[in-house]
Amino acid sequence: MVYLIKKNVKGETYYYLNHSVRLEDRVKTLSYYLGKGPFSQSQIDYLLKEKSQMILLEAEFLKIFSKRSVYQEHILPTSFINIIERLKEINRIMTPFNKTYFEKFEEDLRLRYVHGSTAIEGNTLSLRDAQLILEEDTPAGNTLREMHEILNYKELFRFLSGYNGDINLKFILKIHEILMKNIDDENAGRLRNIDISISGSDYDPTPFPVLEDELTTLIDWYKENRICMFPIEIACHFHQKFVEIHPFIDGNGRVSRELLNFILIKNNYPRLVIPFERRGVYLRCIDVGNSGELTPFIIFIAGLLIEDSFKPVDVFFNQLKEKIKMEKYSTEISNELDNTITDYKEILSIIKGMEGRIEKLNLNELRKGKWK
Repeated sequence: MVYLIKKNVKGETYYYLNHSVRLEDRVKTLSYYLGKGPFSQSQIDYLLKEKSQMILLEAEFLKIFSKRSVYQEHILPTSFINIIERLKEINRIMTPFNKTYFEKFEEDLRLRYVHGSTAIEGNTLSLRDAQLILEEDTPAGNTLREMHEILNYKELFRFLSGYNGDINLKFILKIHEILMKNIDDENAGRLRNIDISISGSDYDPTPFPVLEDELTTLIDWYKENRICMFPIEIACHFHQKFVEIHPFIDGNGRVSRELLNFILIKNNYPRLVIPFERRGVYLRCIDVGNSGELTPFIIFIAGLLIEDSFKPVDVFFNQLKEKIKMEKYSTEISNELDNTITDYKEILSIIKGMEGRIEKLNLNELRKGKWK
């Protein structure tokens, strides 16, 4: 709660705006100097309205900067996780400053996600064609299948916007049913009833008689670990295991990426886009994951989030810094923001430098120096 404080010094009245904020195991009182009175009630009301936003924002930032990872199970270094979590929270609290930008950014993420996810599976539609189909229902593409592969995401997003539950078998089947509508209606929303092989892979998917049991085991594992595991890592584990099970005749990749994103978004992360030009790295990570080594995939996904989905943090950084300077705002917050952006760029540089050697990715490269 923000409240007004008056201090009388040698007959003069000074006004301050105070706010108490809990930081982990302590409480800190923030104080913002408003000026020397006397002020009329209308002036006080104006100052409270004008300055409350900044002191509340400072409180939010202090909560972010004091928070440390609480996940019991993780592969990535804790310091690395702390920066990713910090970026996520900064993204969240900066949204009200420019809702139009963030809404447009989310629309762009959705469009590029749909285009990338379908292109990975061989869809030849351009990004512009995908946009026309999603936004204007304009027919495009060489085949009806390609058009429906894009169009079905429109229905999927409508379904997800009204879904308040978590992952279960019915939910997975519904995603598949929607994504395969007018493409393979006979098998849409149904587990396969034959054994299959994956083209270009030596890995043999789960035999069809035990598909439901394997999916149930995976869902139970997710429910047991969704609190204690770092969300990005549990999303990667779920995606990898789902692809290994390969429960459908067609559409497994699209469903697995949607489930990965569902877990991320449920944990307040932005939507993850896997661009078609990174398809080779993505598929190599999955191949390595088939042998039980998920580190490359986790590093790859974390890197994509940092590089793409957290762009607004970088975009609004200078704008926020200018506001801090103009408002004579907390130097502590300003310095922490500087450190955060420096770390953000350093992590991005490290990951991009590693990506060309995906089969040899290891945590030692991430744990050098301060990332231990």
